[in-house]
Amino acid sequence: MSAALAAYIAFVTALGGTLLAFAFPSLQGVGWMQVGAWILVSLLAESLWLSTITGKAMESMASTVDISLLILLGFKPSIWIVAVAFALANVFFSRRIWYKAIFNAGQNVIALTAAGLVYEGLGGAPLVSAGGLRAVNGITLILPWTAAIFVYFIVNTLLVSGAVALSSARRLVATWREEYLYNNSLLGSAALFFLSPLIVVSYLAIGFFGLIFFFVPLLLIKEAGAKYIALEKAKDEIISTERLAAKGEMAAEVAHELNNYLAAISGRSQLLLMGVGKLSIEKIEESVRIIDEQARNMGVLVKGLLDFSHKGVRKQPTRLNDLVRRTVEFVVPQNKYERVSFDLDLGSDVPEVSLDPGQFQQVLLNLFSNAADAMNAQGKGDPRILVRSRLRGDEVELCVEDTGPGIPPDDIRRIFEPSFTTKPEGHGFGLSTCYRIIQNHGGRIVAENGPRMGARFTVTVPIERSRLAA
Repeated sequence: MSAALAAYIAFVTALGGTLLAFAFPSLQGVGWMQVGAWILVSLLAESLWLSTITGKAMESMASTVDISLLILLGFKPSIWIVAVAFALANVFFSRRIWYKAIFNAGQNVIALTAAGLVYEGLGGAPLVSAGGLRAVNGITLILPWTAAIFVYFIVNTLLVSGAVALSSARRLVATWREEYLYNNSLLGSAALFFLSPLIVVSYLAIGFFGLIFFFVPLLLIKEAGAKYIALEKAKDEIISTERLAAKGEMAAEVAHELNNYLAAISGRSQLLLMGVGKLSIEKIEESVRIIDEQARNMGVLVKGLLDFSHKGVRKQPTRLNDLVRRTVEFVVPQNKYERVSFDLDLGSDVPEVSLDPGQFQQVLLNLFSNAADAMNAQGKGDPRILVRSRLRGDEVELCVEDTGPGIPPDDIRRIFEPSFTTKPEGHGFGLSTCYRIIQNHGGRIVAENGPRMGARFTVTVPIERSRLAA
């Protein structure tokens, strides 16, 4: 643990402990039986934790109970109930390391206190007091209730993101966005928070027995969230597996080409050494030129491998035409493309597109490799790959077409299915991975046979609205 992370944990824990100390007298006004019953309810909710999509943080299903406690009892007794329930949950369920447990308890206390101060500052008040239920117009609670939910989410997730950022040497905002600000997480959090009226109404109408109507949908939300995260992780594993397989196949090709270049460089350098003082200027210039050409070819291969080795989705403004050219330069020296010609018809009006260059290059490499394999297996004709880019409204269209035998009609509808392949040595994840990558970029990919009977793959990706306006 770094010194900065240790100091951060100590600060959050100390602040949470201070808030608890100031709030302790408020427990007497609630009654110990009520406090004990709510601790059990909160403990049950604390048992419903869900990992975030990266696996480095957690989302609590107890957030709904926390907000409901704030509305019913006020934030001062609520932070004690939440802190005790969290401590018991750590003993019986989550079993975190001690410093993570006290940090999370302090973080929950701070978040609920901030939400409570906003709720009361906007005119909200506890619905249950020592004198019984407080009469209130529900409409007047909409603003303070919504504001409390918003503040609780912001403070809670930022505090956790701060710890994750310090432990992984990442920026706070980037960590916050990756852990909590993706669509499924935001929708799940909104559903949980806006279930809090169900708790309040059920408790006021039936008492603790009414909370059954809360925990059933909560369990359903947790199950749906767990399935979504499992699906996303499986998708990432498939993409990672395909990238490794593609790298392994390319490694043999690249190693062969590098050996050829090194042999030429070595032969010419030895010729220069043996002919020192004997060779003419023309012969020396020729050898130096050949060495320079081979070194440049090696540089192209190495740069292509570095571009392809990036991990994760890292979208950035990218000139698609330049990416196509670099990828073609990368593959042309390989043996597979010895007979293959490339025709580039790249539109001059194609703007920058927000995409991950490494992953999009993987799509191009898969399409080029499949085209070369099909045409080489055919063994006749004029093997050519046409790459065409065009601006179509608020989208960019990229077509990769070959002069091979085309795609059998029965295979077109299954061509993007995982594990489907027509190659004896194929694994069937190449095109399915391309499909997933393009889908993750908000685009689409279509397979068909072109007018020259070869296969044609059309990729369409959207352009950001802000860039269109610019």
